[in-house]
Amino acid sequence: MESYEYIDLSPSEYYVLHPRPVYLIVVVKPEGGLNVMAASWVTPISGEPPLVALAIGKDALTNELLMTRREFTINIVGEEYINEVYRAGSMSGKSIDKWSMLGFKEVKSMKINAPGIKNSYGFLECAVRSTHDAGESTLFIAEVLGVHVRKDLYGRYGWNYGKARILLHDRGRAFVLPGRKVFAEKLM
Repeated sequence: MESYEYIDLSPSEYYVLHPRPVYLIVVVKPEGGLNVMAASWVTPISGEPPLVALAIGKDALTNELLMTRREFTINIVGEEYINEVYRAGSMSGKSIDKWSMLGFKEVKSMKINAPGIKNSYGFLECAVRSTHDAGESTLFIAEVLGVHVRKDLYGRYGWNYGKARILLHDRGRAFVLPGRKVFAEKLM
């Protein structure tokens, strides 16, 4: 077996955990209108009940809105949204209306007020259950109340990666696309 040499990195070099799927988070503003933010620190944490964790920087408008509004959608997008994702993650909604600037249209949710993004691959309707201090971020634990996916992109084994080119964030403006689905051997 070959032996490899390792290099030491700073403990803050979290990018070794990338690429990660990047999502668009949508929250309703108290005065009306919508805020959208790109986030890759999103993960399922429980199947029963269905829970997700979302880490958002404390200085972000999305953090402030989630603390008061307590509901949001997680929108799954593909490579055709690369520029919108980069812009949504690089600008603050405190000074501009990112939703309008990016030209997004709404898909009505069934259980919450926050909508999905029209023509996204799919979206999850979520309600915040708890918040936790996590360094420069707040960790939001949310229950998934509804899941909606495009019929043409999702099937028996999940996403059809021949069609669904789900965007993964590497770092900065660098993104990665999944190439193909592979299967492990069946257990005997």
